[in-house]
Amino acid sequence: MALFIPDANILLNALRKDAPCHDVCRSWLQARARLGDSIGLTEVVEIALLRIGTHPKLLSMPPSDVLAFWNEDLWSYKGVFRLAPGSRHSEIFCKLIARVQLRGNDVNDAWLAAIALENQATLVSLDQGFSRFKQLSWLDPSI
Repeated sequence: MALFIPDANILLNALRKDAPCHDVCRSWLQARARLGDSIGLTEVVEIALLRIGTHPKLLSMPPSDVLAFWNEDLWSYKGVFRLAPGSRHSEIFCKLIARVQLRGNDVNDAWLAAIALENQATLVSLDQGFSRFKQLSWLDPSI
């Protein structure tokens, strides 16, 4: 069984039926559950899902739908668990920041990449920016 860490854009697209990559992201999540793969959710991704998904100016979904997707749909998958930074996270994170000279919003990508690297997981995102982390195993299910 493989371990996958979805980025917030995967979850938001899976949630929203009108999202451009809804079918691909929802199918990807369902396939992971069907195949028995593990899905590691990070707090930073969960918070982004809830923050963006309930923001009245960004998405027009009722908060109850977003909360149900997060609390009932995602957490009903047998292989879902919460991943937190471990003992090597800060070292990996700092090296990624220094190596690629990241700033601002890109720091979040390094945080997720460090968690994936530390756990030998595949990070799943529609964001092509993860390609800058050469040692990271990452997947864009839309391509």
